[in-house]
Amino acid sequence: MNQPSRLRVENLNVFYGQNQVLKNISLALPDNRITVIIGPSGCGKTTLLKSLNRLLDEQEGVRVEGRVLLDGQDIYQPGADITLIRKRMGLLSQKPQVLPMSIYDNVAFGPRLLGLRDRRVLDGLVEKYLRLAGLWDEVKNRLQEPAARLSIGQQQRLCLARGLAVEPEVILGDEPTSALDPQSSRNVETQLLSLKENYTIVLVTHILRQAKRLADYVAFLYFGELIEFGPASEVLVSPRDSRTRAYITGEIS
Repeated sequence: MNQPSRLRVENLNVFYGQNQVLKNISLALPDNRITVIIGPSGCGKTTLLKSLNRLLDEQEGVRVEGRVLLDGQDIYQPGADITLIRKRMGLLSQKPQVLPMSIYDNVAFGPRLLGLRDRRVLDGLVEKYLRLAGLWDEVKNRLQEPAARLSIGQQQRLCLARGLAVEPEVILGDEPTSALDPQSSRNVETQLLSLKENYTIVLVTHILRQAKRLADYVAFLYFGELIEFGPASEVLVSPRDSRTRAYITGEIS
């Protein structure tokens, strides 16, 4: 693969206690593309995703070996700034988790944490990122309403806007449409496709149809091993490994 990549995984092993969940994973995630991680339940997809911005640190008994490199710097090296790492690589989780405040304040939350106080600048940022998330036209006249009043699909796009507002370089998505109805799912997918021009996107999904709609590159995990990684047109259409083929055809699930 000749695509430029600022985010790389090298010889990554992850253990939960004595149980090894990821086994010697190495891959380079292409810049400004959508990489989709697929595989059966329990194969390590979410663990791999959360290893990319050190969200695994929040779980007890987890041990990580190997390296995750962002612009050549190992995010697991001693003294790494975890807050900065997570700013650079935001996570969109399965279920939207809006903050108990207004729509406006949800988007402004991150910039305010970073010290921004100018109301006019904040107004501009809130509009900018709600537009990027495809939500502005639906909420522009109700910005002071509680975010919890939004539909689940709108809440997920609000979470996307909130994540974008701290100006990450990478967007991570852990089955970000699994709790949504089909139309809301399609809205989120549309925004992700439009965002890849400016962001590197890594998604976990259990829906092969979604992988086919979104993926530029696909990583197939099986029992904690990276079985196959490459362009979606190759992995999803003519996989090299029989296990990948069996998963795509539904023989294993």
